[in-house]
Amino acid sequence: MTLQTLGAPYAPPRTALSLEDCYFYHTMDFPGLGTVEGEWDLRGKVGQYLADFNFAGKRALDVGAANGILSFHMEAMGAEVVSFDLSNEHDWDIVPFAGVDHEAQRASRRAHLAKINNGYWLCHAAHGSKARMVHGVAYDIPAAIGPVDVAVFGSILLQLRDPFLALESAAKLAGDAIIVADLSPSGRIGSLFRRTPRFMPRGLRNNGINDGWYRLPPLLVREFLAILGFRNQQVTWGRYRYRDRSVPIYTIVARR
Repeated sequence: MTLQTLGAPYAPPRTALSLEDCYFYHTMDFPGLGTVEGEWDLRGKVGQYLADFNFAGKRALDVGAANGILSFHMEAMGAEVVSFDLSNEHDWDIVPFAGVDHEAQRASRRAHLAKINNGYWLCHAAHGSKARMVHGVAYDIPAAIGPVDVAVFGSILLQLRDPFLALESAAKLAGDAIIVADLSPSGRIGSLFRRTPRFMPRGLRNNGINDGWYRLPPLLVREFLAILGFRNQQVTWGRYRYRDRSVPIYTIVARR
């Protein structure tokens, strides 16, 4: 069975889009359109970010695909790709600070998600991609997607209220491997020996961070993955550009 023979749960492409309709999470080079600036710049380092995993002949699930930079890289490396992300019909895991207009915040986030989705489809068309998109929440990835060889979480666990549940949902589909890339909780390379996550929101300081939950140390994520049956693990590190600074990110490749 191939992606082309499947109907639901795959989303129909969005067409007739312009750059003004989109928001870009990653800086990307568009065939025929040039460079579009985003918050993150992984250009030239996407392979390193994914630990130079061999995607040739694999079926891959990109959890939290955003504008699709990882999806299109995996596809270029020979993978059959299913992209997965929220749409403007879903809600972000927003930190529920008291005294905030949550309905207004929810509406703003949904509008933002629509622009992120538009960016995916604009990139999809520019690259002539055959990747398919499924919309939903990471805690309940549809079984109708079918089995995949590898599931990828590219800096998405920190934005989830229950990162273990998201990994568990993907593990039900992933037959071979799960790849997790995430921010170092210490801000340094090599934080290997702690299991305690760093809780990002600060209610007492009212720091306003409402779209991030945890900085997860790699050892804790490795424990999560081992519990789920992915015990053969490798950890690599790299530095990547976020806005005006370079930040350390670890990548875990865990196999059954």
